[in-house]
Amino acid sequence: MPGVVESKAAAAGDTPPVELPVDDTPPRLYVVFAQSVDIDIDFSQKRIQGRTDIMIVPTDDDNPVSEVFIDARQCEIDVTQIRVSNCEVEASYRDPCELAETPKNYQWSASQWTIRKHRMGPLLHRRRKEVSAVNHDLKCCTPFNGSIRVKLPSVKEVLQKNRDSQKADQQALLLHSDGTIGGYRVSIPFKLTNIRDGLQFVGVNEADNRYPHVYTRHSIEPGTASAIFPCIDDPGSRNSWKISITCPRTLGDAFPELSGAQQLADGSRKRKLGEDEPLPRYIALTEEDKQLDMTVVCSGYLTGEVINKDDETKKTMSFEVDRNKAAKHIGFAVGPFEHVDLWSEFRSEEDDVKLNRSVVKVHGYCLPGRAEEVRNTCCSLVTAMDNLILTFGAFPFESYKVCFVEDMVEDTVPLCAFSLCTTRLLYPPDVLDTEVDTTRVLVHSLACQWFGINIIPNTKADIWLIKGLAWFLTEHFMKALCGNNEFRFHMKTMADRLVQVDIRRPSLHDLGEHLYLGDFEVDFMNLKAPLVLFILDRRLSKSTTTTGISRIISRMVTKANTSAQANDDILGSDAFRRACEKTCNSRLEHFWNQWVLMSGCPRFVVHQRFNKKRLCVEMTISQKQDVAFVKPRPLNRADFWRDVMEHNYAVSSTESQHSFTGPMTIRIHEADGTPYEHIVEIREDSAKSVKFEIPYNTKYKRLKRNRRQRERAVASSNARGDEDSQKTLYYLGDVMQQPDEMEEWDFRDWDEETEQKMDQESYEWIRMDADFEWICDMETNLPAYMYASQLQQDRDIVAQQDSMLFLHRSFHRTGPHPLVSTILTRTLLDPRYYYGIRIMAAKELPRHAASEHVNWIGLRHLLKVFDHFFCRPGTHLPRPNDFSDKRQYLVQRAIPEAVAKVRGDDGKCPKEARRFLLEQLQHNDNRGNMYTDQMYICCLIEALATCQIPDKKVKQQKNMSFSFGDGDEDEIMEDAVDTEPDEFRESALEEIERYRRMDEYLPSYQNCYTTSALSAYCRLMKGDVIPINYVMFVQYLQDKTYDRVRIKACECLVELGMLARPSFVRFLLLLVSTDPSPYARHHIFQALCRGLGSIAIGEREQLEKQAPVRPAGDELIVEQDDDIVEDRKKAKARKENLSAALAALKKETTDDEDLQAAVWEAMDSPVLTVAERINILELCSILFEEDQSLLMSFKYPTYWTVERVEKGRHRCVVTFKRHFRTKSRKTYATQPLPPKPEPKRTITLNLNRSLSISAKPSTPSTAQPPPLPAPSGVTPKPSEPSATPKSAAPKEKPTTPAAPVSKQPSTQEAKDKAVSKSVKQSVATAASRGATPSGSQEKAKTNGLHKDSISVQAPVRPTIEAPQAEPKPAAPKVNGNGNLASSTKTPRPPKRASTENNSPRPTKMVKLNTSSIPRQRLEKIDGRPKRKLLVTVRFAAWDRLRMRKGNAVQGGSIRATLKHHKSEDKSGDKSGKVGKSGISSPRASAQPNSSIPKIVSSSQKKASPSALSASQRPLNTPSSSSKSQQSSQGGISSSAGKARKPLPEMRKPLPTGMPSSTSTPSKSQPQSQSQRSPSGPASSPPPSKSAPQKFKIKIKPPTSGSPT
Repeated sequence: MPGVVESKAAAAGDTPPVELPVDDTPPRLYVVFAQSVDIDIDFSQKRIQGRTDIMIVPTDDDNPVSEVFIDARQCEIDVTQIRVSNCEVEASYRDPCELAETPKNYQWSASQWTIRKHRMGPLLHRRRKEVSAVNHDLKCCTPFNGSIRVKLPSVKEVLQKNRDSQKADQQALLLHSDGTIGGYRVSIPFKLTNIRDGLQFVGVNEADNRYPHVYTRHSIEPGTASAIFPCIDDPGSRNSWKISITCPRTLGDAFPELSGAQQLADGSRKRKLGEDEPLPRYIALTEEDKQLDMTVVCSGYLTGEVINKDDETKKTMSFEVDRNKAAKHIGFAVGPFEHVDLWSEFRSEEDDVKLNRSVVKVHGYCLPGRAEEVRNTCCSLVTAMDNLILTFGAFPFESYKVCFVEDMVEDTVPLCAFSLCTTRLLYPPDVLDTEVDTTRVLVHSLACQWFGINIIPNTKADIWLIKGLAWFLTEHFMKALCGNNEFRFHMKTMADRLVQVDIRRPSLHDLGEHLYLGDFEVDFMNLKAPLVLFILDRRLSKSTTTTGISRIISRMVTKANTSAQANDDILGSDAFRRACEKTCNSRLEHFWNQWVLMSGCPRFVVHQRFNKKRLCVEMTISQKQDVAFVKPRPLNRADFWRDVMEHNYAVSSTESQHSFTGPMTIRIHEADGTPYEHIVEIREDSAKSVKFEIPYNTKYKRLKRNRRQRERAVASSNARGDEDSQKTLYYLGDVMQQPDEMEEWDFRDWDEETEQKMDQESYEWIRMDADFEWICDMETNLPAYMYASQLQQDRDIVAQQDSMLFLHRSFHRTGPHPLVSTILTRTLLDPRYYYGIRIMAAKELPRHAASEHVNWIGLRHLLKVFDHFFCRPGTHLPRPNDFSDKRQYLVQRAIPEAVAKVRGDDGKCPKEARRFLLEQLQHNDNRGNMYTDQMYICCLIEALATCQIPDKKVKQQKNMSFSFGDGDEDEIMEDAVDTEPDEFRESALEEIERYRRMDEYLPSYQNCYTTSALSAYCRLMKGDVIPINYVMFVQYLQDKTYDRVRIKACECLVELGMLARPSFVRFLLLLVSTDPSPYARHHIFQALCRGLGSIAIGEREQLEKQAPVRPAGDELIVEQDDDIVEDRKKAKARKENLSAALAALKKETTDDEDLQAAVWEAMDSPVLTVAERINILELCSILFEEDQSLLMSFKYPTYWTVERVEKGRHRCVVTFKRHFRTKSRKTYATQPLPPKPEPKRTITLNLNRSLSISAKPSTPSTAQPPPLPAPSGVTPKPSEPSATPKSAAPKEKPTTPAAPVSKQPSTQEAKDKAVSKSVKQSVATAASRGATPSGSQEKAKTNGLHKDSISVQAPVRPTIEAPQAEPKPAAPKVNGNGNLASSTKTPRPPKRASTENNSPRPTKMVKLNTSSIPRQRLEKIDGRPKRKLLVTVRFAAWDRLRMRKGNAVQGGSIRATLKHHKSEDKSGDKSGKVGKSGISSPRASAQPNSSIPKIVSSSQKKASPSALSASQRPLNTPSSSSKSQQSSQGGISSSAGKARKPLPEMRKPLPTGMPSSTSTPSKSQPQSQSQRSPSGPASSPPPSKSAPQKFKIKIKPPTSGSPT
């Protein structure tokens, strides 16, 4: 019976969100009162050892604490040395980092990443009931792991142990004179040898030639502080600290010279027995470097520095933090740092007098030789300190220190009175480009001392407020330092960026819980939090006369610095909201719900119209942010890792905001030039739109043309220098107004039609959100000339930026236009504009440089502007550089970048633009310039590469030439080839290569020449401009190369598609897991994620297949458009649907065994931190299918045997042998595992092909071999054994008649029930019923006396037909032959396909639910080599057989065989349904409503007539027919007409044995006989086309031993 097992597979890519492990550990009812730490650092062995004393104070007297839990990681702790108040106690410790290691008996791979992640559960982020910081200080603490468990001694033991101690010691132990104790001092010794987390050693390896130093590493989530020393690693648990750090006195003492024996010894040798320590490292140092003093820079203030009495080569520096601070805010750095006194160098005496007692000393520390860079970089830090103290309140600490170290991942890490900064921030005095950004980063680290270190958030939901306030202080100082335009331009740029990225992102309230996912969540919070506080400050400042948030911040800082209450330095969102509401005397509920508790930004669409009759402006404001929320966001490889992490952990916004509400200021500049402000309230509306009528104030409309002409006259007079004329400037951009200048610059003015429209306007422009109170996207229907007026006449930098953004968005409607190019060029020429607006104009001009319609006017304007400012007159040759004007320098950088982006109709940069860029690089002259031009040269290198890359969106036109044979072919080819692009390419590559090689012997600032050259080469190779050369980038992957260069080389190789090569992927994973620099590991991992994102979204795949090669003849080419369309659909889904992208990525990587091995090897690296290991596990989740199985290996147990070898009188020699025990010594009772729930599967059965089943004796010796299946349409020989339906005697009384199928529906129900029951019982039962449906009916009656088997074959897809209604019975009639005939015809069933179709595809199939069938039996089914089985059953119903009198009942078996068809068969036999033997053929057996089979004469058989059953006797009389029908168990049709179509074989009845002649019929027998249909030729169906198959039944005498 053909069939297949199908399982329901999950949809590809539908990975359920990761459920974070739940930590139900209750808070501990004790707090930490104080902690002291003593640390001894060994540089040569990268080892730390020390001791910490933690003062534990119970908080609940009713529930005494008997055991304390303390956090520790990667520490080696001797628990026997732990003391509690000088008492020996019982303690235990297990390092959680051991869970990240691979056990020796584990044999797993990358596909078992879920098992490893489950094993690392204690190291992962966990969901835990959060305890507020207020309760931490007063009630309890929440240790992160609690890996150290210490049982506390009793009060009596503590008092007894310390009874002889001095009074000062007893006070330190909180021992009271009344016999009570206030706390317990827990002393824990620890060691750190294999350091991964918490500390970073730099320069201690022989290959690293940097100055040796060490510093602490920190993270947002807890767990890192406990990797440095044991503590309560809880951000809310704060206490006072005392830190003592012992280090080498000089750099030479840190690496002492080895003795001669040690130098000769091999460092890689194995340790001897009893040898504890490896050989110390030795680094060759110069005599000058050996004399460098080692310095400790630590949190708090310095209390003392002493030389170690026992070892003069060491010294100890002590620090103290008197304010309560968490362990995560304690850090230090040790190295040969130089001290830079910043406060005395950059603070004047006037500032000291102004600050009075609030003056704070600022210290700088750096590695030797970089003190000048520290002075230049931190010159504004002292000014920022004084500004913030005067504005917001006193600094919370006595001094402030900044220390610059190597290899930091973050730019800055703020700690208590101390900030760790990366050396990448340092820049020399002649560098201009990084000045503003670096100052902002350093000032933010300083501002975190107020909010973040001194004032902490109450819960994780309040983290956004602390970070936002720190950035608010930062931007306040940057506004004072750089001006209001810089401040507003920066905030507007951030607001526009937030509108684009804040789509389906979590709210600020929820974001604090997800900061552990990565830096991208922190960056998003740093973007949105200060903007929300900025618009809140704008609304508070507008509603009241106060200074807004600044006054509230000042009060909070003063209260935290002066108050003695513990809760005053804890800030929550609710408390801050109440303070704001108290200040502005209004409720902020709607504001808080929209911007803090919800996500997204509003998108306004404004429609305005002037009503002349009513003299008002009708305005409609609608919100369309839901459109952006529903619209699918295209995936970006740069954000691929963020999308994956947020998708895996279900971090997103579930719904968009319906509408935003609040006040909005609308400023209308009316015709007389006077601005009128109107404040409207945007309320919530079901239509998400509000309408306003704004009154018009000007009584008499004035023509703008007259005013514009007067303005031009005044401007021209000012240009001529007329002293008597009015000096007032009416608008910006009024340069080059003279006719000759306009002709020279090819400037255009408004046409007459536009001038008329402008004159008819009643107002010049309308400014929406004039006070910058919204973070939104604003789209209006104002005409372009109104935005031009706003750009030229509005002095607000935000209004000018809005005008530039409108010109950018409207380009797709207007296209390139000479007038727009004129406006942009005048903006670029006018130095009164803010430089940011001028740079925006320069970036927009390339879009208006097209060959058609405008004749490259944008390009000509760009080149003209550059020549006007920076070139010699009449040429493109640049003048010597002069960067004294920093704003003009930034504009000079922006113009070449814009020129490189100019493209023609063919998608290529024009020759004039390319030559211009090459000349600027070749003739660059920096002599006499006080600033370096290295960054400017890097900008020119990037522009030179950009101009050579064609625009792939524009189809490249191929050159075509026609030759008719009249001219010279060589002449034609010479005219068609243009060698200028090749010559330019060679010249450009030569210049790029020159600067790249220059960087090798004369290094530039941070090797910027090399990084720019590598970026240029990568883009040219990716754009198919030059051939790909991987060696160009591989040579920079060496360990001694500068980190930024190595990272750039890796990024370029990933960009060029090297991830397709397994060798490079393994190498990249090796860098990620073994590079000593955490900064390099972090950025290489990000490059790897971007490369995987590129593969996932299909960036490098070609969506269209190449066109097929045209054959030589005229054959037809057929292109499969359906495949192309399908590929495009899949490619589009990969670019928009993350699940589809991940499925495509996993399809390409899940079977790569080399990749799995490389990733798994990276997991076991001794360099990776816990966070980096977790990232690699997350990487495995998107690359490989998970495997829940785990193979483990265990060692055999061993035992020893002893044997005496030599016997002697005074000696005994024995030998010991070790053996492995491979067998158990006794038998153990094992409980079987519960069976796994079987998945729901479906077996598809082909019911068109019947199986041959034969009965055989119960004795195995008489079993017949299974017959081979006969081909379709061929009748087997009679001598061949053929399978017949097996029969078993039912247990019912023989007098019970068999009712017709059409009369009793229970017969059909019995068949269906027997089918389902047999399938559940065994597979063998289903097979027998599938071959002969009557077997199922008989099985239901025999109550499972025997078991059948099922043979499953390969099927085609099943089709299931609806069950047909069964015909109603009719009263029987006797026909002319004396047989019963039906008076009415049975309704003909619907026509169905033939079962004897020669087609290989079956037409009748049914699906069975086999979920309850055991797996072992299904496996046996799949493993059977034969399709048909010879079934042997035991016949137990001999008492029902008709036998002659005097004959005993004999046991035996029934065997059915086929006979040949003979021509003398009767008409009833020729029907193909009943053979001579009276048994239905396989075709006839498929019809359940066939007539009663005829029985052949017993004289033709060898068996005695007495042994024949009733079903085998000839039915030549009606009486014999009726008697035979009494015990028939099959369904007999009552139809005398045409036969019904065959039903599935599972529903066919099998003939059963007739009752014996001695049985007495019941009273119901005549009635049942009257209901049965007659037999004989009259009831036979019409003949079939195929030849019938005939059977003969033999009764074989039983063998000896058979039961009777």
